[in-house]
Amino acid sequence: MPEPITRTILERFDVPDGNYETVMMLVEMQPTFNPGLHTHPGFDAAYMLEGSLTVIEHGQPDKEIRSGQAWRIPPGSVHQVQVGHEPAKVLAVYVVERGKPLASPWTPANSN
Repeated sequence: MPEPITRTILERFDVPDGNYETVMMLVEMQPTFNPGLHTHPGFDAAYMLEGSLTVIEHGQPDKEIRSGQAWRIPPGSVHQVQVGHEPAKVLAVYVVERGKPLASPWTPANSN
């Protein structure tokens, strides 16, 4: 059985004159995968290459994303994705604080 999610870093480079880095990766997710609520220490932008998913972001309406569509998540926004019934392939670009994890799980206990 394949892993529920695989992440392949395609490029990683520092943003000039700052404490941020850009990470470009290919993210492949199996049908019905849901990573749970999480945040990123910077911007998350993505483009759906294949498949579909729903972006569920606190305080925003759910966004249905299909092949050929792009979306973004602002820094620190609590969100998750729910993959449809087919595998999903996404090109993701993160501009995040250098040295911090790309994503951190979110629970009500760490919302302060």
